[in-house]
Amino acid sequence: MENLNLDCVFIGTTLNANYLKDILKENGIQCMVRDFLVESSMAGFAAASTYNAAKVFVDEKDDERAEEIVFNLFEEEN
Repeated sequence: MENLNLDCVFIGTTLNANYLKDILKENGIQCMVRDFLVESSMAGFAAASTYNAAKVFVDEKDDERAEEIVFNLFEEEN
């Protein structure tokens, strides 16, 4: 995913972010998960919350499709 313009389509738990990653991959959408808990623990401190510990990024060309998938997967939680 070099030289891409990435858009954040999800902020939530690491578990949900990795689940979403698998679903996006099944739909032909490449993504990147940024896990702030892992990053902070590697830096020697822990992030404060697990509820917004991860972000999922997709290429801007896939943004609309990815957001639709996110909405359909997690709409019951809201």
